[in-house]
This record gives sequence, structure tokens and C-alpha cells, in this order.
Amino acid sequence: MPAQRDLQLALRVMQIRHWQHIVNEAMKKGVMGAVHTAFGHEAIAVAVSTMMQTEDQLVLTHRNIAYNLARAGALRPIYDEYKQRPSGVSRARLGSMNMANPPRGLPYTSSILGNNMPVACGLALAQQVLGKSGIVTVLTGDGAMEEGTFYESLQFSKSQKLRIIFVVENNKYAMASTPEDRRCPIAIEHICRAMDIPFLKLEGNLVADYAMQLEECRRAVLDRQGPSCIEVDLLNLNRHAGATPGWPTDPMNIDASRGLVVRESVYDPVHVLKQRLAPDVYAGIEQQVLSETWSD
Repeated sequence: MPAQRDLQLALRVMQIRHWQHIVNEAMKKGVMGAVHTAFGHEAIAVAVSTMMQTEDQLVLTHRNIAYNLARAGALRPIYDEYKQRPSGVSRARLGSMNMANPPRGLPYTSSILGNNMPVACGLALAQQVLGKSGIVTVLTGDGAMEEGTFYESLQFSKSQKLRIIFVVENNKYAMASTPEDRRCPIAIEHICRAMDIPFLKLEGNLVADYAMQLEECRRAVLDRQGPSCIEVDLLNLNRHAGATPGWPTDPMNIDASRGLVVRESVYDPVHVLKQRLAPDVYAGIEQQVLSETWSD
């Protein structure tokens, strides 16, 4: 029987999957504008949220739904922000691509490619100057890390001994292209080694493992008083922006009626849980998640 903590982490992953289905179905019905859903990103989002302590901060990109759901712990404030309602998490002022939740450690989200990394460095520097005990985690992807801000922010954070974790979500594509389509391979580990920045590669999408490794990384950042970089190997299981095809030949069609598992592979964190948990344990968590009532 898994530890209670592992079961709670599994519950949170499956909740975020279910909540994304609700948002995606609303988009398919035409009652909500485009949202960059993140089917396949749930394990790392839950692990980052679990790692965070009181004074920690999280800086996100345009594809932020999984992290916002993890930090909010509920769908309603996020859904209402997408619907531009005053009851939304940002009081209908920021929408989907710039959503913030300062009380839950989420001060800034950027829709500008690569913009959030220098902002995260500024927040980490402010924490240092003000004598705060937290760290800053900043999210980027295999597209945005092609920008100069990635290298510059790594260099600046190392030079200034900033307590910051760079999380690179390698989700295999940006807009309508894959990394192989547009550039040569980039070995992030080698870039980090050149600056003497610790590097960690995460793969497998098992949320309990990710949570444990991230908590160890946070402790190391505090001990060293300097940055770390994490690359997460995952796959975007949805189209570029939810129910809207990212490119004309995109065949994907995510349907809530098919259950919480989108793809039977290691790239689907819910499928990984289904394979790891005993059938009755998985079924119990799934039933708990799906029994949640919802109305617009």
C-alpha cells in the first residue's frame, strides 16, 4: 500500500486532469475562449507546488493551467478567471496567459517568450536583499529556452548567488514545430556544467518521485545559495491551445467521456499512476475525482 502522502499526490494529479477536461469541454462547446491546456504536465506541476514553502515564489509561462490549478487547489477560481468573472483568481483582470495568484506564491506569469526568466531573477534578488528565506522557481520550455534570456538568466543567477530553480519543460514542440524542425540539439546539462550550475533530468512522470527530487533540489539550493536547473521530459498530449488545432494536420481529440487517461504511455502521468497503483486503489481515487459535481 502506498504511503498516504503518495496517495494524496496521486489524487492531486488526477484532480488536475479532471479539471482540465472540464475546461477543454467548455472550449469545445464554444462557451470559453482559447486556453493553453497542459494534459501531460500534471506530475511536474503537482511536484513543484508540493515543494513550495511559505516565502517561495513561482513564475510561469503562458501554458500555466496545471500550476495554477495545483496552487489554487480548486477549479472554480481558475475557471472563473477564464470566463472573465470578478470571482476569478485575478478578478477578471489577467485572463489565461498572464494569470497570477500572489497569496499562493504566484506573483507573475508571462505570455512573452522568455520574459519570465529575468523577472524571476529580479524576484530572487529582491528576496536576497530583503533577507527572506524563500526560493524562486521559474518555468520555461524547449522553445523559450532558445531565447537569450535563458543563458543570461542562468549566468546572472549564478553570478549573484540567487536561490532560483529553472524548470525546463521539454514538451517536444512549440507552436507548429518540433525542436528537430527548427534547430540543432541543445544539451542543457552542458550549458549548466559550463557555469557550475547543478543540473537534474526528470523523466517517467511519477509524481511521488518528482516531489521527492524537487524537495531535495530545494534544500540544495538553500544550502549552496545558488541556482539549479531541472529539465523535465514530458509530452503535450493536447493541441496547441486546447480544443483548437495547433496546426492543420493535428489529429488529436481529447474527450472527457473516455476517462482520465489520455494516452497509454509513460508520458501520461495518470496512466503512470494507473500502472503503479493497485487497481482498487486507483479506482477509488478515480471515483473520488469524478464524483465532483460541477456547474458553470
